[in-house]
Amino acid sequence: MRVKLISIAFPLYRLQHDNGHVFDVKASRLDDGRLVFDPLQGWNDLSVECQQDNESLLEDIDEAIYNATPEVFDNE
Repeated sequence: MRVKLISIAFPLYRLQHDNGHVFDVKASRLDDGRLVFDPLQGWNDLSVECQQDNESLLEDIDEAIYNATPEVFDNE
């Protein structure tokens, strides 16, 4: 896994990429109940900092948060 969870202050999550970059994402729910995460610095900037494409970065973020707090995904 390239991303690990450092701290949680729901709806904010602080994560660290394996390249050392620390970043925050905010959780929110869409009208249909899906949980989404948006990096505070924006996807494009985060992708550049982590040298990883947005899609695989989102998958790594989802996995790190799910492994630590699967209950937040229950309302989907």
